Amino acid sequence: MKKLFIALLAFMMVLGVSAQTITVLYEGVTTFNDGTTIFSRAEKEFFKAYPKAKINWIKIDLSDGSTLTMDAMLAAGEAPDLYIDSPVRASKYMIPEFAAVMPKTLVNVFTPSSIFNVGGKPLGVLINGAAQGMCINLDIMKDIGFTVKPDWTIDDFLKMAELVKQRYNGKKWATGMFAANQSGDYLINNWYASFGVKWYENGNYDKALVAKNGGAKVYEFYQLLAKNGYIPPNAAMLNDDDYALQWSLGNYAATAFFPGWTKPYFNTVLQQKLIDKPFEYAFVPFPKANPKIVPGTYVNGSVAIIHKGTASKEAMVAKLVQCMNTVEIASLVAIEKNVVANVQGAKLPNDKFIAQTAGIMASNGIHDFGLSDRRFTERRALQFPILQQILNFKLTPQEGIEKFEKALNGVK
Repeated sequence: MKKLFIALLAFMMVLGVSAQTITVLYEGVTTFNDGTTIFSRAEKEFFKAYPKAKINWIKIDLSDGSTLTMDAMLAAGEAPDLYIDSPVRASKYMIPEFAAVMPKTLVNVFTPSSIFNVGGKPLGVLINGAAQGMCINLDIMKDIGFTVKPDWTIDDFLKMAELVKQRYNGKKWATGMFAANQSGDYLINNWYASFGVKWYENGNYDKALVAKNGGAKVYEFYQLLAKNGYIPPNAAMLNDDDYALQWSLGNYAATAFFPGWTKPYFNTVLQQKLIDKPFEYAFVPFPKANPKIVPGTYVNGSVAIIHKGTASKEAMVAKLVQCMNTVEIASLVAIEKNVVANVQGAKLPNDKFIAQTAGIMASNGIHDFGLSDRRFTERRALQFPILQQILNFKLTPQEGIEKFEKALNGVK
């Protein structure tokens, strides 16, 4: 009788676990050519292990690029069991107080570079990460008779910018710029790498040094772009969606972009009949202010974070993450979406543009903006109001960068 009772109790415990609901807060979902998604494929495998479980998928509100959805859910006492978002937002919650330590069985699925270790413990895994590069519009370059070399300089860039201005007279621009909100700020922050300006040193995120390390040179460059008409005249009031649209239309000669973004953005403007065909392009590193500078790039993607809970609940969520990142799914993402999958044994994309940005990351490294620090999300919201004042010439470059550094250091 005792054995029967124990067996029955074990059965009820398993049943209770499998009947639970997992809430997933996510920024977006990848849809494959056959109409399936990462989520639908993952569910198929996940429900084999937990047939009674339910998954509640909640889409993040990205209207202002902040963590407003996550913050609201936490305030209501409804924290998601799985949080999938860009590291520029998710780092705020990649902390021991919120995140569960990833089990070894899950960690071993990913490549070492895809693991976010905080305090020596794996608190997040990067999904479908990719490096950005300076996307060169080869049609414009042909039109103005300019060739961009991989080791080009800021002086080279400015020569090119003047040629674009003279040829298109304000209908196309040398590069993109925006400051309406924080969303997509990594697209313009890469200019700090061009000038060799470190935000922090030696991994010490308690002390920002962006002004002391010469950040005024970056703001001076931004004002030069605005003054000379090398960027849209209303750049201070534009956002990253405006930036992406102008890129899609072929109106930027050289600007930051991710190779995995090109197809969907081109498809959108093609469907709307805003262009007849996409422009030819290539990716190179950002230009450098002097020969000694090696401008690192920016890596983005989605990081998955498991919320702390019971051991059984954490195991369920870890299983779901694993089902979302099988070798089959990761390989399909790599092949169809031109994204470097971060799963051990997954196929690598053959796409030449991925190879170009991967080469930039390999040769130039990654510029450290404090992406993995818990304060990154809060600090990220500090720059765009200052940048608006810079682009509107209401602050000098030195005033602006000192104000920015002080604001960064004000976040404890």
